[in-house]
Amino acid sequence: MITSAVFPGRYIQGREALNELGTHLANLGNAAILVVDPSIRQWMVPRVIEAISGEVRVESFDFSGEPVEYEMKRLSEMVAGKSCDIVIGVGGGKAIDTAKGGVHFGGGSRLVVVPTIVASDAPCSKNAVVYSAGHKVVGSLHCRSNPDLVIVDTQVIAAAPSRFLSAGIADGLATWFEARSSIAAGRRNFTGYRATRTAEAIARLCYETLISQGPLALSHCDNGWASPALEDVVEAATLMSTIGFESGGLASAHGFHQGVSEWKETHDLLHGEKVAFGLLASLFLTNESESVICETFEFCKSLRLPLTFAEIGVHDMTDDKLHVAVRRMMRPGECTFNEPIEYDEADYVIAMRAADQYGRVIHDVGVGC
Repeated sequence: MITSAVFPGRYIQGREALNELGTHLANLGNAAILVVDPSIRQWMVPRVIEAISGEVRVESFDFSGEPVEYEMKRLSEMVAGKSCDIVIGVGGGKAIDTAKGGVHFGGGSRLVVVPTIVASDAPCSKNAVVYSAGHKVVGSLHCRSNPDLVIVDTQVIAAAPSRFLSAGIADGLATWFEARSSIAAGRRNFTGYRATRTAEAIARLCYETLISQGPLALSHCDNGWASPALEDVVEAATLMSTIGFESGGLASAHGFHQGVSEWKETHDLLHGEKVAFGLLASLFLTNESESVICETFEFCKSLRLPLTFAEIGVHDMTDDKLHVAVRRMMRPGECTFNEPIEYDEADYVIAMRAADQYGRVIHDVGVGC
């Protein structure tokens, strides 16, 4: 049996870590292109330019805000035309994924990621989501390699709305459950090989860190504090979670995410918020113990994450609507099937109904674990 794991080339995290950018860029090349989310361009571009401190020549990419394939290829053409050897993605998932796509389609340039939120484990991953011009997800890219450099300035993360961190914690929380299932089922990870023990151990540590520190870190983010608890949680949700899912594997929690994403009512939710409901549904699918179910629901409630259909925007759930989600979950090749046991369509419907019912009970009467 051959095992394999992938990691970002270098990961740097801490308060004012952005100030380290220039030094590390100089080790990667001579000229860089900036891809920055339009919503933060005005205040973030000057900070990045200052951090680069003339170490490399800098060009700016006029990013429209959506990671569509056309934008990615346009970026790759600019990289070649301007003779740039570094692409820097700054912002949330869309800017980061566009930067990944630009490197993927161009080849040869180095990728640097500077996240301004931790709403998912995208910053360290080699995967990128591709959207249509109509703002719908149309697929994903499995890029050649993980980012060469990831710099996470926790003061920037702490200053962002705490809803993003809550979603990132949820995305990371699913990592251990899914890696455990995928490994038990003998599935291949994103490298095409089996999981290493390193990936399994890191996925477990990710879970333990988030469970023990998540609510405290979120309260500190509410106040804009880059505290030790927030530092631990950011590392877990960003670095540990990526290693856990790419080198361990995904399973039904992200499968349910794919399903509920079919409902138009969920389109304004963050990725991690949909993963949260997916994880809760997966607990009933895999027949977790009452104590694990209770602990996980209470944890998600403390993070202000959605527990019910109503909280993900669906107030009138029907069987037809549930089957729309399940058919999406059951497409060939989906991570839904990375469980040790084979389930059928009715199992997925029952799991979602059970999660909704349990969530409503918690809200109505409370549950003590």
